[in-house]
Amino acid sequence: MSTPALSCAAVLALALAVAAVTFTLRFGRLPGPRRERRPAPDSFRVFGQVNIGQTVAIVVAVLALGRLGLWLYIPAAVCLVVGLHFFPLARSFAQPQYWWTGGLLTALALVAVLALVGGGAAADVRVLIGFGAALVLWATALHVARRG
Repeated sequence: MSTPALSCAAVLALALAVAAVTFTLRFGRLPGPRRERRPAPDSFRVFGQVNIGQTVAIVVAVLALGRLGLWLYIPAAVCLVVGLHFFPLARSFAQPQYWWTGGLLTALALVAVLALVGGGAAADVRVLIGFGAALVLWATALHVARRG
């Protein structure tokens, strides 16, 4: 992927994230009937297990990629692990927006890998991952906070 294409992807990702944050601030919840959601009784145990697994996976990814000399792929690997960790939490904490969070972070990590494989500049890819992940996580935090 060339630098102009990566710049277009970054602008598109930014526009989508701004739209998501704007929607969240304006409406505070997804459209549709609101129903009571209750966390699973063992949600904090699941939370602990998922976060231990996430930490181990990140450490293993960093060590493995570093050993292979693939340092440029570490931000994408971390973004992927963080994205994947939201899937079990979505169910355990009855937070359906975590499915979107996990999906968007996972997709962002895959776009970053494709950009690097396609010849994208490492600095551009780091900016894409950093700002993209930050916007997704902030939008999620705003949505959870406003949902109450």
